[in-house]
Amino acid sequence: MTTMVCFTAAGNAYCLPVAAVRSVGTTEGMVALPDPADDVTGILPGDPTMTVISPLGAGGSRLLVIEAGDTTFGLLVDEVTGLRRIQEADIRSAPRGQDRSLVCGTLDPDDGPLLLVVDPVALAGRL
Repeated sequence: MTTMVCFTAAGNAYCLPVAAVRSVGTTEGMVALPDPADDVTGILPGDPTMTVISPLGAGGSRLLVIEAGDTTFGLLVDEVTGLRRIQEADIRSAPRGQDRSLVCGTLDPDDGPLLLVVDPVALAGRL
């Protein structure tokens, strides 16, 4: 059994392991970079400065602070919808046809929409 943080971005439902999520916040104070890399939305001041990415779709004002390996970054999402305990055996294999392997599996719960399981390490690779 594993616990996932569930959220929405660009009209889709997603989840990722709670162990990778450090906090939930807003984009208040975010600064745009003049020539950002693909998927980089901006940076948040602090020590150290935190890069914010949005590879799941533009928009959103909620921020998941994610730690993957030795990388900490912000993921821009529309809404954090809660926590869900999931049997790992219920996670299906990743869908085919991705340019970038951000989605590492799917869940088809009885009580809601299809959930795309996001790989925190693949997200970190977008930096």
